[in-house]
Amino acid sequence: ILGLPRFGHAIVPQARLPVTFKEAAMFRPTTILSRCLALFSLALFSLVLAACATPDPAPRYADITFQGKPKIGLDVGSIEVVNEYREPLSRPHVEHLVPVNPGRTVERWASDRLTASGSQFNRAVLRVKEASIVEEKLKTTTGLRGSLTNEQSERYTATVEAVLEILDNRGARIGMAEARVQRSRTVPEDITLNDRERAWYELTETTLRDLDTTLTRNVETHLGRFLR
Repeated sequence: ILGLPRFGHAIVPQARLPVTFKEAAMFRPTTILSRCLALFSLALFSLVLAACATPDPAPRYADITFQGKPKIGLDVGSIEVVNEYREPLSRPHVEHLVPVNPGRTVERWASDRLTASGSQFNRAVLRVKEASIVEEKLKTTTGLRGSLTNEQSERYTATVEAVLEILDNRGARIGMAEARVQRSRTVPEDITLNDRERAWYELTETTLRDLDTTLTRNVETHLGRFLR
């Protein structure tokens, strides 16, 4: 028929379908789950790595002092401190590793508690004979049973000894008081470095408090005539 348009085939747009195995796999539920798990594992690993790379900060410890105690006035013109103890600087001795050194704390005792308030012909000398902390390894259970227990693995023993002498102008000893104290403490196998140092500090403090009590009592008993 003349004048009528010719009709062709209609073109219908179609959705694009995955054409490769790789593209198809991207839409599988199992693949999506695997990717999520991989991302979670990576994030968890990063957190663990960060925790391992950031150790606990080392705590600060206060000096052990005796400033709150009453002064002990001595009938002397001067007070001298002589530390005769020589630290071995190797195990089993650990006094050189503790946060507050016991020997220097004994020296601090003299400056905090003793005063020269008397005769210029006499002098007092505090001698530090020992200020040690010794480590002792303890026997622990081995094998499978040992891996399931947390036992005490080390014992630390602190020993402090000091002598207070009164000398005349010729250097002759005319009075003396001394004290020797000892304390010990054990620590478990799984103790951290910070907790071990804290145990050392507490042991040092307790031992030096004992020395203060004992030496003060002995000074009052044996140097009574030199007290002012």
